[in-house]
Amino acid sequence: MNKTKEHILKTSLVLFLQKSYKEVTMSEIVTSTGLSKGAFYHYFPSKEILFKEIATLFMSMGGVDYSGFDKTSLKAFYSQYIEFLALSITEMNNMVDRNDDQSSSLNFFLILFEAVNRFPEFLELELEFHKKDLDAWKNIISTARENGEIKSSSTDEEIANLFLYCTDGVFIRFINNDHPKTYKDYLMTAYETIYANLKV
Repeated sequence: MNKTKEHILKTSLVLFLQKSYKEVTMSEIVTSTGLSKGAFYHYFPSKEILFKEIATLFMSMGGVDYSGFDKTSLKAFYSQYIEFLALSITEMNNMVDRNDDQSSSLNFFLILFEAVNRFPEFLELELEFHKKDLDAWKNIISTARENGEIKSSSTDEEIANLFLYCTDGVFIRFINNDHPKTYKDYLMTAYETIYANLKV
């Protein structure tokens, strides 16, 4: 990515995380970047286009590539999933020059909620991501059940949703509070609890 464009995106991201989309003005963004209006508008002619690119970047970071995941056990699978999420949070923080994963002051979810509200295609994309996640989790849960790793009267889809909803819930709680532990630690504890109740 062009360094000037990357600078604009990072600077704008910080502003959008501090204030709502409506509160941030183009004039404020341009001033914060230190660029001339001409240089800025060469990359982003409107706030809407700029915001959409930031939201697209976030959405792409949230897409999980399951092809390299260990699919021999549910435990190995969810451990790799947690590692992926922890890395994604680190990448998000690096975009705004934070060197930790304590995101209490930076509500990344607000950007995605705003994007879904403004751009209908983001809701469709989010639904596609969820279907892909759900299918991957259902497959590993089915395998774990067949291999005798877990046992439950719940369906594969119900268990898959339990893990996925737990992921979202832990993240929302984590970013809205100060914690002594990392998101990865909290999520691992939650997953281990679910797993312990499924394990044969």
